[in-house]
Amino acid sequence: MRFLNINIEGPDCSGKTTLFNRLHQETNFKYNIQDRSCMSMYVYSKLYEREDSHFWFDKILDDLKRLDTLYVVLLPKEETILNRLKDRGDEFQDEESILKVRSLFFNLVKCGFGHFPNVLMLEEDSLEKNVDLCLDFFNALNDMPGQDLIKSLVINSGRNELVDVQCKESVDVSNLDYTVLDFPQEKAYYEKISSSLSNKIFKEFSGLNEYNVPQKHDTRRIIYTDNSCISFIHALFRQNELNISVTLRSSNVIKTLWADYEFLKILSVNIAEAMNLELLTPIKLTVNIRSAHIVP
Repeated sequence: MRFLNINIEGPDCSGKTTLFNRLHQETNFKYNIQDRSCMSMYVYSKLYEREDSHFWFDKILDDLKRLDTLYVVLLPKEETILNRLKDRGDEFQDEESILKVRSLFFNLVKCGFGHFPNVLMLEEDSLEKNVDLCLDFFNALNDMPGQDLIKSLVINSGRNELVDVQCKESVDVSNLDYTVLDFPQEKAYYEKISSSLSNKIFKEFSGLNEYNVPQKHDTRRIIYTDNSCISFIHALFRQNELNISVTLRSSNVIKTLWADYEFLKILSVNIAEAMNLELLTPIKLTVNIRSAHIVP
């Protein structure tokens, strides 16, 4: 499961707490669900005319770029919010201010983050419909390939480049596309990386290093570095799990990311084999992209 964190946002009287409770009930507390987060901080910064709204805007973007957090934004009709305010009252808001808060949320989502793959805007008044939409959204996002998520994130950001995008993947050994190894544009490059890491693992486990000490499975020394796009790879075997972290200094999310991402999953499996790990050892891959861009 890639998305562990869910932030429920929206104006007062939009139904956040009710949805919060129902989602926990429907998922057996599977997710870390928060009632309000950085979007509320941004909106109330704007409402009270503080000078830190840009900080909270950037924090929202940081959340979304990490690709482990979903935002669910409730935006029921103005009439619905006013009726709920009349029925229950509110400690902080009156009719004028609550509509201004709704407008600020609406503009933030519609003009800012609404097209991001990990943002869901709900304009339904029906709790049941909203619960169903959320559950479908959670499942779809957790099943979406990492490379597609990153591509969608960058394209829908409205920017040519996003800095420091991260995506985590549990590598499914039974679902790898080995045809990517013959991708003409990258074939020799992938062979170079694979060969370098294979040699590194062999030498470290054989003691052919500066310390003349054979390494064991808990070694920290399985590292690949280069000045090219795939610039850093580090493998650690901890708690019976192979954890691989990769940093790409840059990646064209349209032209080459799909191939690089699939290659890195295959490479992760090859690393596990070279380290003589058990066949069913879980493999967790973290891909960090410093510059995820569209146009070179």
